[in-house]
Amino acid sequence: MAVVEWTSKISSHVKPMLGKDPIAQLLKFAGAPGIIALSAGSPAEASTPMKKLRLISKIILEEPPKGYGKDLTIYGKAQGFGPLLEHLPEFLDRDNRQVKTKPENIIVTAGSQEALSLLGQMFISQGDKIAVEKPSYIGALEAFRPYNPNYIEIEADQEGIRADSLEKAFQENPDIKFLYTIPTFQNPTGKTMSLKRRQAIAEVLKKYGQIAIEDDPYSELRYEGEHIQSIQSLAPDNVIHLFTFSKTIAPGLRVGGMVFPDGSNSIIKNITDLMKRLKGGAQLTNSYVTQAIVSKYLESGEINNHIQEIIKLYKPRRDVMAKTIEENFPKIFDFYVPEGGMFIWLKLKGELQYLANFIINLDEIEIELEKRHVALAQGKYFFVNPETHELSMRLNFTNQSEENIATGTRVIGEILKEKLRLI
Repeated sequence: MAVVEWTSKISSHVKPMLGKDPIAQLLKFAGAPGIIALSAGSPAEASTPMKKLRLISKIILEEPPKGYGKDLTIYGKAQGFGPLLEHLPEFLDRDNRQVKTKPENIIVTAGSQEALSLLGQMFISQGDKIAVEKPSYIGALEAFRPYNPNYIEIEADQEGIRADSLEKAFQENPDIKFLYTIPTFQNPTGKTMSLKRRQAIAEVLKKYGQIAIEDDPYSELRYEGEHIQSIQSLAPDNVIHLFTFSKTIAPGLRVGGMVFPDGSNSIIKNITDLMKRLKGGAQLTNSYVTQAIVSKYLESGEINNHIQEIIKLYKPRRDVMAKTIEENFPKIFDFYVPEGGMFIWLKLKGELQYLANFIINLDEIEIELEKRHVALAQGKYFFVNPETHELSMRLNFTNQSEENIATGTRVIGEILKEKLRLI
C-alpha cells in the first residue's frame, strides 16, 4: 500500500511556510495562566463592554428591531449587514480618521486581518513587489506571504515612513502593487506619522498613480495630543482604508472592514464589486449576528464613552511600563513613549547595532524569561529580511495589570543586565 506524499500535494507558494509560524511564536504565552505576557498585541479583557453587549445580544435575538429579525440567521450579503453599513460612514468620519465614504464603498470583514488576506488575493501575483514599512506588522506580512511577494522596505524615522524613501521606491520600481502602512500608533513601533508627513506621502501616491493600504486599528486609542486625519482623507482616490472594532469593542466579535475609493469611477466600482465577489466565494458572508451587535452599539452612541474608559484603563499602564523601563533597563536601548496605541518599541542604540551579536542574545534572554514566567516579542519577527533586522523588542502594555506590567518589565530589565556581554 502506497503512503500518501502529503508534502507533494501542497501548493508551491505556501510550501515554504511549512513548520514556520511567527505569529504562533508571539502568541504562545498569550492568556497562559501565571505568565506575564508582554508579547501579545491583544486588548485587555476589561476593555470589553460585556454588560452592554449582553443586553444588545438579547434585544436583537429575542426582541429584534426592524431589520434585525430573521435576516440575522440566514445567508446574507457578502458586503455586510445593511444597518451596520449605514452606520459606518458617520463612525469613519470622526476626527481620528476623517474618512468620507458611502455604504456602497465599504466591505465588512472578519476583522482587518481578513481584509488583508482578501487584498492579497485581489492584488498580489507570485513575486509581485509590495512596499512595506521597516519594521512592519507581522499579521500583514503573513497575510501576503502565500503569494511570495518581493517586499521593498521603506525607511522610517520618528515621523513614520519617509516620503523620499517611498518616492525612490516608486521611481526604481514602478511595478509596485501597493504600499502597506499603519500611520497611527504603528505596530510594532508605536510611531505616529505626522500630518505633514501624511500630506507628503499622499502627494507621492498621487504623483506616481500608486495606491496604499492604510491599516488603522489603533487611532481611537489616543491618550494625549491631537487626532491626525487619515492618509485616505488626503488622497481618497489612492487609498484603501482598513478599520476594526477588535481594539474598541471586542476582538472575538471579528468585525472590521475596508473602505474603497468612491465607486462613481466605473473601474473602481468594478474592483469593489470583484472584492465583494471574492469575499462571497471565501465565506459567503460573515456572521450577521456579530455585525448586528456592532451596529446597535454604534447606534446607541455608547462607543464614545467606552473609548474614553479604555483610555483611562490603558494610559496608566503605558506610563507604568515607560517608568519601569527607564528605571530598570540597561542604557543601551532607545525608546520613546507613544501618545497612544498598545506598544512600546525598544531597539539597541544605533551606534551599537553593529555589535549586537556580541552584546546580547535575545533568544537566550527569552529562555531565561520563560523561567521567570515573563514573555516579550522579539523585533526580528517584524522585519521582512531576518538578516537585516535591528536588535529590538516590542512590549505590549494593554493586556496586563499595572502590577504585572511593572513586575514583568522589571524582570526583563534585570535579565538584560545579567546577560550583557559588553557595556
